[in-house]
Amino acid sequence: MHVINLTKLNEAMTASATAISEADATFLQGLYKIAKEIQLHAADRPIILLSGPSGSGKTTTAYLLERFLDKWKIETHTVSMDHFFRTMTPQQQQLAANGKLDLESPDRVDVQYLNQQLQKIIAGESTWMPKYHFSTMTREDHSWLLTRKPQELLILEGIHALNPSVIQIPNEKTVRIYASVRTRVTHNHITLPPACLRLVRRMIRDRNFRRRSLSETIDMFERVQQGEKNYIMPFKERAIFSVDTFLPYELGVYKAILNDDLASVWEHPMLDELRSIWDVIQPLPLKQVPTNSLIREFVGSGVFHY
Repeated sequence: MHVINLTKLNEAMTASATAISEADATFLQGLYKIAKEIQLHAADRPIILLSGPSGSGKTTTAYLLERFLDKWKIETHTVSMDHFFRTMTPQQQQLAANGKLDLESPDRVDVQYLNQQLQKIIAGESTWMPKYHFSTMTREDHSWLLTRKPQELLILEGIHALNPSVIQIPNEKTVRIYASVRTRVTHNHITLPPACLRLVRRMIRDRNFRRRSLSETIDMFERVQQGEKNYIMPFKERAIFSVDTFLPYELGVYKAILNDDLASVWEHPMLDELRSIWDVIQPLPLKQVPTNSLIREFVGSGVFHY
């Protein structure tokens, strides 16, 4: 866990025109070291399992690792566990719409089918991969064909990727990574919980790409946090590597994006700490953020397509 003072953070991120790009370079250097370890064990550990709570930046972390490995001539395929969700029945869809279905539960994953496909991939067999259509909550089982050749890798990212009851392949075949916001920002004895920063990421992403209001995202996040406690946190110690996905400039960028839109939700208790420090955050322009930045997963216009 890393703690950083907000005043010093503001000063560092506005000290030079290159502060944002330098912060990104530091984050990438950490991923580079993990990618090198993955490269070292590629022959014996072809499956990289990447887990973390909602809003942690798992998807971009996976693609950035893939980019390093591909550059080193280790062909790497990235797959989201979301595509192995079970098709919902009409009754389940109605329960979900009413907030009465646990959408964070590993029961949403078709575990038998997922492990069947993983075994085929490890064996180098041509394997049909599914695609989950969130608009209809249905799964298409023959979407695209994956053939993993010798020395090639598969990154499987998802909230249940470290759960041994979900992923049933031997540990010695896997590299296990946990990604989340670990840094805590402080100001005048107030500490911003990492979960609050992940909530802000989701608020922006959901508004931009999922047509959800800020209040809808906050209400949903309360259930998401309970799911994290039940289904993700118990398994994070199984990770070999841990990634802190906090970027020093992101609060400033979010300030510039959300400043005029928070009035309707400010009184929600989940935003108490953020509201207390909001006026002190120095806004930063989105245009300065690199297109391969992890926060592009939430604010958009990045080089990766999700």
